[in-house]
Amino acid sequence: MILDTTFLIHLLHGNHATEEPIAEIDAAGTPYVTAITVMELWEGIHLSSATSEERARTEALLSEMHELPFDRACGMKAGEIAATLRSRGEPLDDPDVMIGAVGLVHDEPVLTRNVEHFERIDGLTVESY
Repeated sequence: MILDTTFLIHLLHGNHATEEPIAEIDAAGTPYVTAITVMELWEGIHLSSATSEERARTEALLSEMHELPFDRACGMKAGEIAATLRSRGEPLDDPDVMIGAVGLVHDEPVLTRNVEHFERIDGLTVESY
């Protein structure tokens, strides 16, 4: 399962809604993040007034997960997704398109609160919490 940026932000902030899903994910094995989520989290750290403790917690959380890269196959799938959505008049932010493409290429569902965005990606399994 790929953990979307929104889920990880809620987890880092101690949102109780993440407790049950993270327990299930931990029992099933190491969860995945995408390189795009790493970028989004790290961008947030640098744009905010994050303390050194918050940076360390974010790094520690990311170190516990396997990272799925955004490679050529993902790039091609993302281009297809973006074009399809744009032609339907439903453009989606590039990071969400890219995360969705990683999910499709690696046949992994995405856990997010951003269901309305990710559900527009045909064939992607989306789970919420």
